[in-house]
Amino acid sequence: MGKIVGGWLVTTAGYFLTLFAMFTLYPIIFNQPADHNWDLSGTFIGVPLIIVPYLLAGLYVKRAFAKKRSGALWVSIIPVISERLLIYLIGHLLILGGGDGSTNGMTTMMFIRGEAAPYYTYTYIICGVFSILVCMITAATQPKVELEH
Repeated sequence: MGKIVGGWLVTTAGYFLTLFAMFTLYPIIFNQPADHNWDLSGTFIGVPLIIVPYLLAGLYVKRAFAKKRSGALWVSIIPVISERLLIYLIGHLLILGGGDGSTNGMTTMMFIRGEAAPYYTYTYIICGVFSILVCMITAATQPKVELEH
């Protein structure tokens, strides 16, 4: 169980470092805040969040686990589900609490995208499956060994 928790910590740290890096780079590259163009900023921030933390988790699993595929599954599936549910739950609770004062006709998804996470779309939620695959493939991939003649 300790290795799985360690994998969750690696995934979570990778997630927050990637999130910080993308939110920092976006205004530098595009000269606008991340909440001005949801499609561009959401793609710019969301794609690395789907890949990078789970690539790091796969590398961790490759080094720490004997059963790579099952280890990668457990290390990745809980963070994927938890992150998506937690963001939605927080957004929903903020909407119920009145949000920023102008939530008339606003859905939870619109509120989340506009206030905090422009990458949080239904596509991002579904791509969690891809994140799990990235982790499993990274963990199970064996390096090529060249034979000397």
